Amino acid sequence: MAIMKRNKNMLALILCLLVLYIIYLNRSTKVYRVIDGDTFITNKGDIIRMIGIDAPELPTLEGIQSKMYLYNLIKDKTITLQKDNYSHNEDKYGRLLRYVYLNGQDVNLLMLKQGYAKHYKYFYFNKFKQYNNYE
Repeated sequence: MAIMKRNKNMLALILCLLVLYIIYLNRSTKVYRVIDGDTFITNKGDIIRMIGIDAPELPTLEGIQSKMYLYNLIKDKTITLQKDNYSHNEDKYGRLLRYVYLNGQDVNLLMLKQGYAKHYKYFYFNKFKQYNNYE
């Protein structure tokens, strides 16, 4: 009987840790500052590089339009960040590579669909084929 109770407690502990890990990987945060059309800073200070997309560079007109579209879409809003389980956690500049969701909608994909970014093809990630459809 004591062994069964111990097993139940261990199972409950494992489930709690699993839930905390999922929350850590897919955490919600607010957008503090938009840097350009594929990079922003959260209110927690994380610098996020949106995985799988490449926005035009500033100060080109296309770069400004891309930044403003992203700004109007996510600035001061609560978003959910999701790590890709295939690619790296960070880019070479230390920015976190993440999928961005606003009200359940894939913002990275939306940037592609609306023409404010292109598919970033230099490394493979889980949604590579899906994003490639919007070239």
